[in-house]
Amino acid sequence: MSQSLLFIVAGSALVLLAIYDAARTTLSASSSGPVTNRLISLIWRWLLWQHRRRRNHALLAAAGPCIAGALMLSWIVIAWTGWWLLFSSEPLAVVNATSRVAASLGERAYFTGYTLTTLGYGDFVPANALWRFLSVVAASNGLILFTLAVTYIVPVVSAVTHKRQLALTISAIGRTPCRIAAATAGDGDYRSLANQLQQVQGDIASLGQQHLAYPVLHYFHSRHADHALPVALARLYQALVVLQHACPALPATVRFQLATTQALIDGFLATLDSAFIHPASRSPRLPSLDDFATLPGITHDDEAWRRMHATLGNQRLLLAYIEKDGWAWHDVWGDGLARE
Repeated sequence: MSQSLLFIVAGSALVLLAIYDAARTTLSASSSGPVTNRLISLIWRWLLWQHRRRRNHALLAAAGPCIAGALMLSWIVIAWTGWWLLFSSEPLAVVNATSRVAASLGERAYFTGYTLTTLGYGDFVPANALWRFLSVVAASNGLILFTLAVTYIVPVVSAVTHKRQLALTISAIGRTPCRIAAATAGDGDYRSLANQLQQVQGDIASLGQQHLAYPVLHYFHSRHADHALPVALARLYQALVVLQHACPALPATVRFQLATTQALIDGFLATLDSAFIHPASRSPRLPSLDDFATLPGITHDDEAWRRMHATLGNQRLLLAYIEKDGWAWHDVWGDGLARE
């Protein structure tokens, strides 16, 4: 294969890859492109490794905007490289506007850059009609990529705010599963919890779809556990599991609200695969009913414990979600239960 043909094939492949990845990430609303997924996953793994060595939540908190920026930059760099290869495939594809001397490889990279960004300085120009046409295509490609990037980031920023708001709402109910149950126990009917859950159910469902549409959301980290959605959802999930399986006298309407909320969290967890989050190989420590025994309506028996074990599958996924966000299982329970 000649060098000219090799440049054309490689350049075309890179341009198509940039277009496909950007379109798949921004327009599919259900998944991200191959470059996007792997790039942000690799960056986050390295940052988590650094975080576990130094326990630096500030590092992870700064990572989200940087990853979003790197994501947009990757599309531009791939497209830039592809078009540079295409404009380098023929000696006279790009020439000096004054002397008509063929541009060097560095000058072609410069020409490609200002064409993609539609700056149009004009000191280097395409040599003939074919390359002038391709320059217009390249400029259109750059404009589309920049537009897709900006329209993708705006809803992501809004979703990050929504994510922290939901975490704070759950934390306001209680900062551990035991406190959530104790604060809403009432006379043992837990109607207060059911009423508050109705206010967050829509937010949980909405955020699940937003995480599916914008996987980069998983990489916006909060410095404080009370602001962290993985920790807040895990705390609420533990409280729901205990109350549904160890509180047989729950009113039917309350049980329905608790089961609905748990199902919505299960649905949220099902979206984590888009961010390469899979169930942990080990099981987290399940709540001990002894810690809830003083609450009204709680029945401490072996059957309730066995029913709780049926939730281990999603508990492993919750553990993986928490650890992928830089937290640990004991952050769910505070200084008391389940410290690992």
